[in-house]
Parts: sequence; structure tokens; C-alpha cells
Amino acid sequence: MLKHPNAPQLPRLLPRLLATGLLALAAQAAQAVDLSWSAFGTIGAAVSDRPFTYQRFITDRPSFERDTVFGAQVDAHLAPEWSATLQAKLAPSLRKADRWDLSASWAFVSWRPSNEWLVRVGKLRMPFYLFSENLDVGQSYELARMPMETYAIAPATDTTGLYVTRTWMLPDSELNLDVFSGKARVHHRFYMRDVGEDFKYVNTQLTGAVLTWRSDTLTLRAAALQARSKLGFEPGYTVDWVPAPMPGVYVPTGFTDRIVNDILTLGADWRIGGGWRVLAEYERNIQHKTELGANTYGGHVALLKTIERWTPYVVAATLKSTSAQRKLRNELLSADPPAFIPGLAQGIRMAADGMPYYDQDSIGIGASYALTPHSKIKAEWMHTRIGDGSVMVDSPAGGPSIANKSINVLSLSYSFAF
Repeated sequence: MLKHPNAPQLPRLLPRLLATGLLALAAQAAQAVDLSWSAFGTIGAAVSDRPFTYQRFITDRPSFERDTVFGAQVDAHLAPEWSATLQAKLAPSLRKADRWDLSASWAFVSWRPSNEWLVRVGKLRMPFYLFSENLDVGQSYELARMPMETYAIAPATDTTGLYVTRTWMLPDSELNLDVFSGKARVHHRFYMRDVGEDFKYVNTQLTGAVLTWRSDTLTLRAAALQARSKLGFEPGYTVDWVPAPMPGVYVPTGFTDRIVNDILTLGADWRIGGGWRVLAEYERNIQHKTELGANTYGGHVALLKTIERWTPYVVAATLKSTSAQRKLRNELLSADPPAFIPGLAQGIRMAADGMPYYDQDSIGIGASYALTPHSKIKAEWMHTRIGDGSVMVDSPAGGPSIANKSINVLSLSYSFAF
């Protein structure tokens, strides 16, 4: 059979036919999918009265990195029972210094077979604290920033896995139970006087449950989380440092690349009436597999009063390591090994610096002003007292560990969401 010289060849037509078909299907799907989007952001500046670094970014020079973040979210309603959500944010990198990263905070698919059940698969923020899910959306709460004494303790904020929510509608209230299990690859920041700032990744398996009761005036939340982490660096965490027969000498007992954290939190958000509101949260973190772990307890209480567009507030927070952690760290800091043992003094000092140790108390006053229903200006003065020490402070290289110091931080921010 003769072919016309201009007749198209089937192999060459197939890609065009497939592309045309896919474009047609995508156009039909786009018409069927109900898309909605939102955006949020905070431009924040903070400055302290101390030259050393606090909370990674705050010094006596004004900085925008501590609180500034931008994000956007797209929700796709695929069918009556199905939807998908993608949220991306631009913020200072959690993997490297002096860098900003664009990352996906949320990326999940939801299935709601009934009003009582919701199943989500993908990457979500764990509803561990009262404001966990909207922590990046500064416009949604009144405080300049949620206290780090509470919100910095969880080993991860987001996890990729399975979330199941059961809802019970009660007279004048609602009860929710969230159960989740997933994995997170998290970069943790380490700072030691001898080596400076470094970032190490940790692979963590997170399993937990959150019970939340809500009424028009009161929200109560209780959460339990277990985090099983495998360290992505060698030799890992030191199990312990113990006294050696030689005076002033401490030696490591071994190393582990796996740690376990059990964390419990309690929270309450009470709108008393007359514009008054009380926020309170408590946390307890118990770390296993190492004596140099983050065994902490703490929380915060805030009292707020809304007067038209103004919401002034006062907040008090505390975070403490247990007495056993305090004793071990103080022993390591005071150790004076002989100089003829190479590297031992530095190793002991790095072990003390690397402990996730906290002994700090904060009290602050601030206010937010609602410019519009979708934007706020916030200002805050926070006074923090560091006792024996805190890993939120970067002690200067070559000097002693920062202890028995106070830090005053002034913060000013503009937040929006639409």
C-alpha cells in the first residue's frame, strides 16, 4: 500500500495524541476541582541588650531573621469526601546558616467519610500545642511570638504519615481525638564554643495522640508523643560522662545513635468574658538512652485583655532541666583535667555545651493592634533570666558558659493573612 508523502507517521503522532488527551483531561478536572488559596506572613524585627546570640538570631544588633516568614496555601476540593492541601513557606533555613529555604509545611490528602471521621495522609503539623497548627500565621494570635520555653521542646513540628481524627459533637461543645504516626527528617542546630554553629540531621519516628475539648469560651488540650530518633551523624550522642580515678577527669561511657523522647503537654485557652483571656500550657519531656538528654519541664501563662482593636498582654514562662541534668552539667563545666591528656578538656567542654540544658525564666509585656481583620502590628518587651545556663544562648568562643545573666528583648512585627 502506497503512503502519501505528507501522511503523518503513527510513532510521531502518539506523543502529540497523548499530550492532547492529558490536556483535555486536566481541563475537565480543573473545572471539577474547587480550588481555594490563602497567604500569610510576618515581617518581624528583634533586638536585645546583649552581644551574645539568643534564640539563634537575636543579638544587640536588630535582626529580621528571628520572626520573619512568608507562606501560601492551596486547598483543592476534589469530591464531597476528598480534598488536598499544600502549604509552602519561606523562612530562615533549618539546615544551614545565613540562608533562607522554601519548604512544604503541609502536603496531604484528606478523606472525610462522615462528619465524625477525618483521615489525612501526607505531611502535616502535629497538633501538639494550642497554636501548633497556626504557629507560622502570626496574625492568628496576639502574642508577638509563642514562648520558646514551651514551643521549642518538641523534637519535630511536622511529620509525614497517617493522621486519624474522631469528632464527638456534644451539647454546646466538641471533643476531638487526633491519633497520628509518621516520620520526620529534621535538622537540629548545635552550638559549641569550640566549633561554633553546626546542623545535623535526625530521622525521627513520631507516634502520638491529642485530645481536645472546645466550647465557645474554653479550649482544653492534652497530648502525648513518643519520638524515636536515629542520629544521622557519628559517633552520636554520648551515653554518659563519668568520673575517672584521676582527679578532674571525666570520660565517656559509650555512644548511641538512637534516642527516645516521651513528651506530655497540657494546654488551656479560656475566654473569661469582658475581653479577658487566659492562655496556659505545660510540657514535660523525658529523654532516654543518654544521661545527657533533654529531661525538661516548663510552660507559660499569659493574661490578655482586648479593648476594641488593642490587645495588651502579660506573659510568664519557665523552662528547667531536671536536677540530675544540672548536676552532671555543672560537674563537666567545672572539670579540670590534666593538660598532658590531649583533647580531653575540649571533649568534656563540648559534652557540656552539647547538652540540651535549660534553666531560664521569662516575663514579658506586649500588645497587638488590629489594623484590619486580616493584619496586626505587635510589640513586646521580654525579660529573660538565665540561671545555670541554656542552649538557647550561644556562649562566646573562648569564654565561660553564659550563666546568671539577664536578657532584654524588644520585638516589633507586622503580620497578615488573607
